Amino acid sequence: MLRDFSGFSLSRTRLRRLLGSAASIALSASLAQAQDAPAASGGGVIVLDPIIVTARRVEEELGEAPVAVSVQTEEDFSFEKVDEPADLANRAPNVIAFDSNGQSFVIRGVGSQSIQGLNSEVGVGIFLDGVYVGRPDSAPEFLFDLERAEIVRGTQSSIYGRNTIGGAVNLISRRPGEEPLTELEFTYGTDGLGRAKVAFDRPLTDDGRWLSRTALAFTRAPDGIDNIATGEDDRVLEALNGRFTVTGELDSGAEITFSLDLESVDDKSLGGFATLDLAFDKKSDLDFPGRRQDDRAGAFLRIDQDFSGFWFQSTTSIRGTDQDLFLDGDFTSTPTATLPALQQGREQELRQFSQEFRIGSFNRTVEEVGEISWNAGLFLLAERFDGFESFDLAFVPSDLVSRNNLENDSTAASLYGNATWQATENLSVFGGLRYTYEESDADVEVSSPSGTDFFGTPMAGSEKVTSDNLSPEIGLTYRFDDETLAFARVTSGFKSGGIAQFFNADGSVNTFDDETAWTYEIGFKTEFLGGRAAIDVTAFYTDWSDLQANVFISDIQRVTANAASAESKGIEIGLDSQLSEELRLRAAYGFLDTEFTDFEFTFFSFGAGTNITQDFSGNPLPLAPEHTATLTLDWERELRNGRIIGASGTYTYRDRYTFDPEGAYRQPETHILDASVSYEQDGWTATLWGNNLTDEDYLTNYFRFGTTDVGIAARGRTFGVTVSREF
Repeated sequence: MLRDFSGFSLSRTRLRRLLGSAASIALSASLAQAQDAPAASGGGVIVLDPIIVTARRVEEELGEAPVAVSVQTEEDFSFEKVDEPADLANRAPNVIAFDSNGQSFVIRGVGSQSIQGLNSEVGVGIFLDGVYVGRPDSAPEFLFDLERAEIVRGTQSSIYGRNTIGGAVNLISRRPGEEPLTELEFTYGTDGLGRAKVAFDRPLTDDGRWLSRTALAFTRAPDGIDNIATGEDDRVLEALNGRFTVTGELDSGAEITFSLDLESVDDKSLGGFATLDLAFDKKSDLDFPGRRQDDRAGAFLRIDQDFSGFWFQSTTSIRGTDQDLFLDGDFTSTPTATLPALQQGREQELRQFSQEFRIGSFNRTVEEVGEISWNAGLFLLAERFDGFESFDLAFVPSDLVSRNNLENDSTAASLYGNATWQATENLSVFGGLRYTYEESDADVEVSSPSGTDFFGTPMAGSEKVTSDNLSPEIGLTYRFDDETLAFARVTSGFKSGGIAQFFNADGSVNTFDDETAWTYEIGFKTEFLGGRAAIDVTAFYTDWSDLQANVFISDIQRVTANAASAESKGIEIGLDSQLSEELRLRAAYGFLDTEFTDFEFTFFSFGAGTNITQDFSGNPLPLAPEHTATLTLDWERELRNGRIIGASGTYTYRDRYTFDPEGAYRQPETHILDASVSYEQDGWTATLWGNNLTDEDYLTNYFRFGTTDVGIAARGRTFGVTVSREF
């Protein structure tokens, strides 16, 4: 049962009124104009532009896909709109993007409870052009040169080769254009925030069979935080992004796509961690020089070939991630006798190879009674991880710090397939199955050349774990007419077990088993007002078992264990409406009710001299606000001589939520307002923009250090201007 809405606070009441008023105005305007719809520039009536998605790994219109998915398209990607993963999450219901040991997504409360630690795998898969991005630190800092981004909500069983219990984030990069094109873009904003980007589309042959696209960008982003210990203000993150893509067709008819991408991030802004009283004042008090250097790169080769009766696709990919991170370990410049000056750090190197083969029927969707469409695939993955975390007194040289080291080799193979059968004129039935086998072999070591033993007694060990899983999916779609459909599906997914860089209390290497999730969904999608508006509604329930969670085995030591179970249920609503030829409204709302149904563990406390039991059962899941909402208005008018003016505004609401299972701290509800105005003429576009216009105070990261709450504040109010040119 969904919770009673009568207990809303005053601010939530205001939120309801705001969204209700906006929806009423929008729909009233649409109804009024539906009586006499003005002609579009092409001479037809005004309708929503069709949006093609690949949420189910086949191309289909958004309104035809029986799956809950939110989409951002090419015109949404810019500094002032959608630029980072958190911006993408903010425009989808029941989704949070969280930066902790790298970028991870939490969908409907389902993600990863064991994200802290080395070699952690996320519960929501990120796929770049269909290639699995293996770890949080492998995820991109910026959403660079994308054509489309899709957030697929809910467990996926038989569509993706890799495990994804919470959902999937599909990032689709821009493909080379058929005509020569040069794009230039320059941004300058508050406190020296800026970006320079250049991109080229170039045909490589006179017949246009081979095309290329090259894109490069340099970004400078200050943190907006003053470090009172050193007097440094607005320490910056600098990032270099690049991508080169070639597409072409062989004489055999095979289509070839090769892509090479990179991102290098030099982050000097890691001084942002502070006690909460300082964090909300956008200050820190750190005397140890923090740094983070991330280098990510990848390449893939895709071959698409049509044969008699079916299509074939092969995708071969390599990816790598390197990280070097150090920061002030005590989060203060004034250590005490009980809290000396400390340093923390992490170094890691990940190498990944994947190969995926897919085949399928020519009819990728079904229409005629008795028709069947199908596709199947084989996915292979090999990963090599080598890294360590360090923790020691601040004066200890970096080569002598206490550390725990993990060297891990893992392989995975999965075989999957799904099919859709048109049972009647209105009813189609779909189902699928994936079998996965995974193997992980690791060496773990705790060492302390300094002799301080900050990670405990030095020791070493090796372990090997295997996992196998059979994940089914079944569902149906009922089409009432060409504009309206309803769907229902039941699906199971899993996240494989593994090996952590910890040792258990008995001295054995810390291993953990698979976690699983069952998701039940019903949904409804329809277009109305002659195709000028579309709405989708999804209700869901997820039963999450054997969660891989971090638990204490002593006063300061933690391990990863299958220590919890949880449930998540709620509803999601999305609206897209072309109110007039010039005005478009998009809105989304999510209601989420989550809790740990069982999360209890016991450890011996040397400080207390007795066993201590911690019980988080009944607590809400972290990063799972009860209410999320977003409202976007885009306006554009064409003037004489091809000049165009435009304006855009987005309001984002997130209810209170916790960052950890204990839930001692709750992020206050946030109301974020972004807006921009633009002018376009002769290929030039100038945009004046402002983000977080209400200067809302909230955290992008939080954790408890002993008995102290530590966090990083989000950037405050930011203004800037972007000038771009196409020719």
